Amino acid sequence: MDKVEELTFDTTFIRLMDDERGAPEATPSPSPAGIENAPILLQCEWNPRDPSVLAAAGTDALARVWTVSRATASEPGHDHVSQHAHILLEPDIPRTTTVTALSWTSDGTALALATDSSSHAAVGVWSAQGSRTQTMELLESPVIKLCWNPDNTALLAISPQKGGALVTIYSSPASTASTYHLPGHDIAVTPLDAAWTSDAEFLLCGGDLLLCLRYAEPSLVQVRRFETKLDDCFTQILFDWRSRLAATSSDKGTLDLWDESGERRSISAHQGAITSMAWQPLPPAQPMADDERLIATGGDDCAILIWNARRPDSKAKCFLTMDSPIVRLAFTPDGAFIAGATSRQVLIWKVDNHAVPRASWNRPPHPGWLSPKGSSDSDEEDEHCLCWDVSGQQLAYGSNSRLAVINFSR
Repeated sequence: MDKVEELTFDTTFIRLMDDERGAPEATPSPSPAGIENAPILLQCEWNPRDPSVLAAAGTDALARVWTVSRATASEPGHDHVSQHAHILLEPDIPRTTTVTALSWTSDGTALALATDSSSHAAVGVWSAQGSRTQTMELLESPVIKLCWNPDNTALLAISPQKGGALVTIYSSPASTASTYHLPGHDIAVTPLDAAWTSDAEFLLCGGDLLLCLRYAEPSLVQVRRFETKLDDCFTQILFDWRSRLAATSSDKGTLDLWDESGERRSISAHQGAITSMAWQPLPPAQPMADDERLIATGGDDCAILIWNARRPDSKAKCFLTMDSPIVRLAFTPDGAFIAGATSRQVLIWKVDNHAVPRASWNRPPHPGWLSPKGSSDSDEEDEHCLCWDVSGQQLAYGSNSRLAVINFSR
């Protein structure tokens, strides 16, 4: 049997505390200092073009960009993170501010952030070097979703408005805004998700709602309402540019695949909620097989399954299991490997040779991993992040108040 590589000892832990607005620390092992006041990590994303740049957002005004570098074989010492991080928010921003969403442009030149301070929301855009270039105000908070269109000329934001939901498209760099209101749709109860299908159109889902909206400055209009069932409960939507299929997941374990005509194919994927899903990326030069397009789902049932969206009636192509519910999954950018995360562990499999995991990472039993208000190493955690850098050699794993960069050699 192939040996499973253990990655726990090749990990950099990033300190999220902002020590008097000074430089954050990074150590090759967890540090217990200051965890009782540490911010909660809500989202992290690597720069889509630069494997050394990692952004993070969360509570306690956490909005930072780190430079992460790997030591080469000839260099002594551990991999490290620059002692200096770009702290994106101004020093006078209240510490009670929460950064609720972030999104890189596809070319990695700009980063959008949404802030919630005293129930007042704002959306800002920063350059990759850390300077603010745009600010857009909103009336109600929080913004639960930010997403750039493919050519990075329009930024989508989802927020509440007067008991309903508000979808706003900000034109960049003109700084104009177009809005679409959904009266009575409470995103605190039934969150919305969105995915662009072109530079002008996107899909919006949540609960039993699935819409297609079109943005043509200054208007934002509904062009289609898909036929759904009263008991549908969509939680996430992803669009695949190659197959032109959209995938929706639900808290009932159903994966639905929608073509451009609105035809729906359903897969009973999991027993319990689907917690994460991802289309398998393919290298740009690789032709797509007419009879295969892979999508992965992870669930509360401790399983990760990889399905052929071209043949939704067939059984799963891969069935992978972990020892507790899946909180996140992520393919490497070339689609060759998939990582699955629980609250305790990360496993990495090779997609075309998945009998045993290629590598594993186990969360250290250390005070640095505790919830800021916790006194024991509890499973009661709500926030997790998992994302690969563009090289597919560094995996960021976040859990509440800790952020680890796991190094993976193929």
